[in-house]
Amino acid sequence: MEQTVIARPISAEESERRRRAAEEARASDYRQGYVHDPVLEEATDRYVAGLMTLSELGSEMRASIRKGD
Repeated sequence: MEQTVIARPISAEESERRRRAAEEARASDYRQGYVHDPVLEEATDRYVAGLMTLSELGSEMRASIRKGD
């Protein structure tokens, strides 16, 4: 049976802080020649929305990158 996890809501200020941090990281990656894939972009959007923690985002990104190897 699947479990539904309900995320703790985050404030608008926290969401904005996360959005700015994600944009800065994305810009840095682009400068280095990396183009994000849709799976990683969607995960980042869920992080910005407060649906996952930074740790969960990192885990999901690492798993996605490993699948691409």
